[in-house]
Amino acid sequence: MNNLSTQVMSNTNETSSKGFIKQLIDGDFSLAKTYWLYGVLGSIVMNLLLIFPMMSESLSLIVIAGLMSVAYAVIVLTAIWNSASKHTGSKFWSVMAKIIVVFNSLYLLSTVVLLFSI
Repeated sequence: MNNLSTQVMSNTNETSSKGFIKQLIDGDFSLAKTYWLYGVLGSIVMNLLLIFPMMSESLSLIVIAGLMSVAYAVIVLTAIWNSASKHTGSKFWSVMAKIIVVFNSLYLLSTVVLLFSI
């Protein structure tokens, strides 16, 4: 087996031995899949699920749901950034994804600060 084949097999085994969340955070999925599936669609689903705790008016349930939403956002924003760093296609999409991550991170941070300052 040549050196390139050994390296490819090693990388494949390393990726397959990682758990799903680790693969996502490490940017092992394509930029398009990470951005559209986990970033856009996943965030829509997460926000729809937040409706139920808000309707319950239970402060503890709202806080737990909010923390889960923030954790999801941090994981997905990190995943998009790392996936953009590994993106082998157009540099334009890689840069645009990173710009969006920066703006979304600032928005997330400001939202968390505002929520805890009330």
